[in-house]
Amino acid sequence: MATSNLLTQTRDRYADALARGEANVAQSIIDDAIERGATPPEIYLSVLAPAQVIIGEMWHRGDISIAQEHLATAITMQMMDRQRQAAKPRTPIGLRALVTPAKGDQHFVGARITADLLIMDGWDVDFFWNATPDKDLAEYLQLRRIDLLAISATMSEFLPNVPATTEAIRKLDPSRPKILLGGSAISHTDFDPHELGVDAVVNDVAQAAQIARRLVGRIDTKPSLDQQLAAIGQNIRTARNHRKLTQQQLADASDLDRTYISLVEHGKQNLTIAAILKIAQALDIPITDLINP
Repeated sequence: MATSNLLTQTRDRYADALARGEANVAQSIIDDAIERGATPPEIYLSVLAPAQVIIGEMWHRGDISIAQEHLATAITMQMMDRQRQAAKPRTPIGLRALVTPAKGDQHFVGARITADLLIMDGWDVDFFWNATPDKDLAEYLQLRRIDLLAISATMSEFLPNVPATTEAIRKLDPSRPKILLGGSAISHTDFDPHELGVDAVVNDVAQAAQIARRLVGRIDTKPSLDQQLAAIGQNIRTARNHRKLTQQQLADASDLDRTYISLVEHGKQNLTIAAILKIAQALDIPITDLINP
């Protein structure tokens, strides 16, 4: 069976087990996928995370209760603990990250996934289940000599809480850590990262480790196509937000489809030179500003 089909079937079976609250069945489903060749990162990104989204949608529709949703989350956290312990990290890179939810955000699964993927990438990682007051957080970052602060925002309503945190962190210059913002709120909100005081945003948790390395100057010598597309997409999104354009306005100005622009910004669409040139002209910037990682 192709890996994509295996992961899709595993996700659906796993989500069903979560909805029924069957932890042992859920564990056997994950173990089976691992035995058939799925890697821990694939389990995180293609099974655990999307299954939690399915559970959230079921709760919103009233198909399951909040108690069942909480049990499903607890089961997923158990699965993540097992995968984290079983995974073989890359060679340690000698850098430390702190991963934490944004202030007010009680959803920590996405932050935990980011933390675990960084661990698998060779980082030393501190993880906070809950947000910490800004002053205490800044003192902790200095005490632990943190190189990267990764903030997770699941819902857009928590994004306005981010600038106060980043302002406190930026007062630590020149020894402050780089600040990376991620979470599902990023995909549903148009904003300028600079207005929130972060150094970079990640739209796809699969790209978190690569963007984190880039922020601290540990760039892989041969970035993959996916990494390059993600970087171009982020450059386009940042430039568009800086000019206060919607995706539709950029699409109209560049004679492209809005869906195409959305896919490009999320690093999911390969681009031709002609398309990049159209977008650069619409944004009134040199094409090199978009392809520079």
